[in-house]
Amino acid sequence: MKALVLSTNNYRSFPSRKQRFARRLAERGYDVLYVEAPVTWLAAARPQQWRKLSAWRSGTHEQGDHVWTASPTPWLPYFKKYERVADRDSVTYYRYLQSLAGDWTEGVGIVLTYLPFVPRALDLLGAPVVYDCVDDHSAYPGLLLKATVDHLEARTADIASAVIATNEIIAAKFSAHEDKLSLIQNGVDHELFAAPAMRWLDALTTLPRQHRFLYVGAMREWFDVQALGAVAAAYPDCKIDCFGELLPVVRDALAVRANIVFRGTVSQALIAQEAPRYDVALIPFRESPLTLGVDPLKFYEYVAAGLPVVSSTIHALGAFGQDTVRLASTPQGFVAAVQDTIDGDSLELRRYRVQSSRRFDWSFRIAEFDRILDALTPGES
Repeated sequence: MKALVLSTNNYRSFPSRKQRFARRLAERGYDVLYVEAPVTWLAAARPQQWRKLSAWRSGTHEQGDHVWTASPTPWLPYFKKYERVADRDSVTYYRYLQSLAGDWTEGVGIVLTYLPFVPRALDLLGAPVVYDCVDDHSAYPGLLLKATVDHLEARTADIASAVIATNEIIAAKFSAHEDKLSLIQNGVDHELFAAPAMRWLDALTTLPRQHRFLYVGAMREWFDVQALGAVAAAYPDCKIDCFGELLPVVRDALAVRANIVFRGTVSQALIAQEAPRYDVALIPFRESPLTLGVDPLKFYEYVAAGLPVVSSTIHALGAFGQDTVRLASTPQGFVAAVQDTIDGDSLELRRYRVQSSRRFDWSFRIAEFDRILDALTPGES
């Protein structure tokens, strides 16, 4: 039996939610094709994306344990503005899947899609569909019309046998489908982050001030350079390590702050080893419709490492107490929250965060995913 995972991200060593769910399908006995993010022909204007324009020619790549990856042929642009273009791209996408060695459009047992833009392809595949919605796709910047994206997503939800949302904000978009809607938040590999944190904490008698702040994740349009710049200015003796991909505009905006260090993308394992040795972890996001519905993966990793968190106002984090995360809506508020967080931290609180975050482990999220799959494919688990 085959399963298709239609992703909005490329496959990489970092075990994202999408890859974890893909791997779970393989563990349940499927041969899984993970289809990477599509690009449009506008990528020809961006040298860093030229490789993606021809990546489809290399076909499928075996990743081991019954998982393969493939990168689709380029799409026409403006599919987020004009539904007719989206449907044409959708057919192109389906034909690409048909062309791959391995007959990936035959005998498909389930399709797990993160793309809301290809309902026509889902119809053509004719298999049970799970739509896992992790973002508000109509809130992204770029060449789109919100009404077009919302309608494509509504068509996808209509086709789907099950819809998953990461939080209540995302779930509210699917109120017409409550009978097939489930909530599965993001999670963390708890042991990966908790073990080095506990080793470090057990060697201490008091919590040292380390003059180091941490940020992990992409730094793109949603990144709040004003909030991070304010923190850097208020704490010139503290180094702020930022791990992840960043836009040049972010680097340029913060270039005047010598204590902000952009360290590139590193492995999750390295982050887990380093994380306990920071005073505070940061989530500086600009307030926008996109960040309103985000469920930041980094939050669960920070807390599993015992770190206190200061974040912009994110709805999904509002349920947690100040011992875990402080929320701020302005750069000045962010600075004040950092100081309050550092002043209130302790070895006991660090241990509490590590232990209480066990409930966020991916094993619990996978169990919820299994429940959805069992309802769709009885007898196949």
